[in-house]
Amino acid sequence: MTPSIPRIIPILSEQPPQTEEKPTLSAAEEWNEDRIAVDRLSREGNWTDVLTILRRLSTKHKNKEIYKALAQRIWVGLKTDAPAIEVVQSLFHLLNTLGPRHDLAPAICALAHLLAKHRSPDHADRDLAIGQSQQMFSLVCDTYNIIGEEAFQIWVQAKQLDDPDLYIPSILKGLEMMVGDDWWIDRDKLQNELEQAQRAA
Repeated sequence: MTPSIPRIIPILSEQPPQTEEKPTLSAAEEWNEDRIAVDRLSREGNWTDVLTILRRLSTKHKNKEIYKALAQRIWVGLKTDAPAIEVVQSLFHLLNTLGPRHDLAPAICALAHLLAKHRSPDHADRDLAIGQSQQMFSLVCDTYNIIGEEAFQIWVQAKQLDDPDLYIPSILKGLEMMVGDDWWIDRDKLQNELEQAQRAA
């Protein structure tokens, strides 16, 4: 009796569960999502996440509104307790955007240096912030051919860069001009929170 050929039963491999892939968004769709998020988070007073999204909007995208994103990123950074490195980097971005010959360039450098020296002094990136602010000053001084410590000090006094009460308002006015009437954040809410924090300190 010849043995019968064994029946081969195919083994069905277990199929992995189907996961629904998130559709890839276009640049315009990403921008719109982030813009909506800024509005919502601003109303909630979540300034840390607002700053994160504004940083992305001002660096990742290429459109005519990135300058509004940058200006509002700096505004939020200045009005909150964001680490110095965050604000210095955004000011460096602004300096590169406007150019070292812009009227605001010296004031931007002075503000970056002030923040690097005095805000969040125990932060791990403090030295990086100081280095970047010095690099900004070097860029502007090279443009104006300011060489040596004595010439630098004369220039600082001539531009009133030793008085934050004079140069900070000019920067804030410049940011307002960049944004115009199209603010995405609730500036009044942010200012009120800042004033409440100062009274409580």
